[in-house]
Amino acid sequence: MYKQGIEVRRKTDVGIIIEKTSWLKLFESLFRETERIYYPNDQDDVLYLNIKGVTIAVISGQGSSMAACMTERLRVYGAKAIIRIGTCGALSKKIKLWKPIITLASMSHEGTSKHYLPDGYPIISDFDLSNQLILEFKKQKIDCQKGITITTDGRWRENPESLKSLNQLGVVSIEMETAAILSVCQYRKLPAAIVNIPVDLPADGKNTNDFKGIPNRKTYTIDLENCLKQTIPPVVNALTEFFKKKKWQNG
Repeated sequence: MYKQGIEVRRKTDVGIIIEKTSWLKLFESLFRETERIYYPNDQDDVLYLNIKGVTIAVISGQGSSMAACMTERLRVYGAKAIIRIGTCGALSKKIKLWKPIITLASMSHEGTSKHYLPDGYPIISDFDLSNQLILEFKKQKIDCQKGITITTDGRWRENPESLKSLNQLGVVSIEMETAAILSVCQYRKLPAAIVNIPVDLPADGKNTNDFKGIPNRKTYTIDLENCLKQTIPPVVNALTEFFKKKKWQNG
C-alpha cells in the first residue's frame, strides 16, 4: 500500500524520533515487547513497541531535513502524536548538563522549516503533550528543565558571542532537529513535543576542548547512555497516556 509515494509497511499509533539508530538498543533493553524491522528501501530500522495496547514506532533522523522526512514517514504510518529525543548544547552554565529539557518552542536557523511554515511563524510544541511529559518525569522523580531552543544546520559554524546574546533573550539550547520536526507537525496538525538532553556547552569560550564544549570526553558515552535510560521510559509513558486520552481522534 502506498500513500503519497511512501510505502506503508506497518501501522503505528504514535512515534518517537531519536537522534541515532544505535539508540534503538536501549529501547530493546528497557522493554519486552519489541520488534525491529529493517526496510532496505528506506535504509534504516524501525523499532516497534507494544505498550498497554498502544503501538509506538521508533525511528532515527539526524539533521533537519532527515528529521522532517522521518516525521512525515511516521505520519504516513498513522502516528497521531510524535516526540523527539535528542541531544543539544546548553547556552548557559545555568542549564544543568544531562538533565532533560522539555523544549517548548524553537527558533529556526535551518532551511527545512520554511518549507512548512512562513518565515517568522512561531514554532511551538504541543501544550498538552508537553505537560504530559512533565507529569511523567515528575512521577519518575526525574529533574527536567524547560525552555526555548534554536535549531541550526551549521553545527561547526556556531558563533559563541551570538549564542550568548540569544541566551540573554531566553534561548537555553541549540541543536539540529527541533524546528524541523515541530514545523512538520504544526503543518500536518499533529501534536508534537521535544526532549533535548544538554550534553555540552558550545558557548563556553573558556573551554578549549575540540569537541565544542564537551566537559569530559572520556565519560561522554556512558553519561549519555545513563541519561537516555532514565529519559526513555517517561517519554514512552507520556505518549501512551496521551494517546489513550485522545483516543476519540484515533478512530
